[in-house]
Amino acid sequence: MKDLLSFSSRTSRLVSEAGQLDVAEEANATVVPLPLNSTAVCLPLDVGVMGPLKAKMRTNWSGITGGTTNEKRIRAIRATIDAWNKICGDSVIRIFKKAIP
Repeated sequence: MKDLLSFSSRTSRLVSEAGQLDVAEEANATVVPLPLNSTAVCLPLDVGVMGPLKAKMRTNWSGITGGTTNEKRIRAIRATIDAWNKICGDSVIRIFKKAIP
């Protein structure tokens, strides 16, 4: 079963299709852009899930420099996956339940 990876449509315009495919392949995820102007609805998720994820990612990103663009991209994907795996699943479920009435 694949995971679902969503991101804002604004971001999707900045990331090449090849980059999205790399993410999908490396993370074994389906990549789905969010509809325009929908990210404000997800603010509790941004604070409750993405904040802790970004904090963990900062500690994982030190070795991403050097190499080709594709090599850096793969290292960044792996660092992100590693950070995500350190997030407590119960916390994510609790935040989603709180965000969705």
